[in-house]
Amino acid sequence: MSDVFTTYFPLGTDGYCRQLWQQYKFNFRVVKPRRTRLGDFRVFPDGKTQITVNADLNSYAFLITYVHEVAHAEVNRAYRRRVQPHGKAWQIAFQRLMQPLMTEAVFPVDILYPLQRYMIRPAATTYANPALMTALRKVDNVSLSGISHNRTLLRDVPEGESFQFDKKTFVRGTLRRTRIVCKEVSTGKSYAILAHAWVEQY
Repeated sequence: MSDVFTTYFPLGTDGYCRQLWQQYKFNFRVVKPRRTRLGDFRVFPDGKTQITVNADLNSYAFLITYVHEVAHAEVNRAYRRRVQPHGKAWQIAFQRLMQPLMTEAVFPVDILYPLQRYMIRPAATTYANPALMTALRKVDNVSLSGISHNRTLLRDVPEGESFQFDKKTFVRGTLRRTRIVCKEVSTGKSYAILAHAWVEQY
């Protein structure tokens, strides 16, 4: 797993993140971008667990998402009964696991300050915190500068306009909290895509 931890995480955090992987003993996979989630935690019938994180996240968003999912692994280990996925137990676990990382040595101050506020009461997705998402997207803008002039956030695509996402063409629909209902042109199926997803606008 050494290549994964040194490739995707911010400099200096790979040791801590590898330690979490060893402690909670989950299968860890970096996967292609998904429409509806940045990462996930799964428990298989045999009791084994798996965490996945989208490969297209910048290193800071990748780190936050990874620890978010490790917090689910901790709750799964601690509670035999089913608990609320993003309830108090998960919030406490997430806060504790993030604590060693909440320094300027890991995060730029532009990200650290909104992240500190978000961590007071973390939500099911970082997309629920506009200030934090804006800070994380600024890193994306720097890393993606010059790659595509048509690249934009889905939330900025006018309703009814076409765009391309995951190599498919969609028409932008209405906003529902943190996601936008969009219709895939070729199949007519509707999908709820994250409002802060990067898309290609025509």
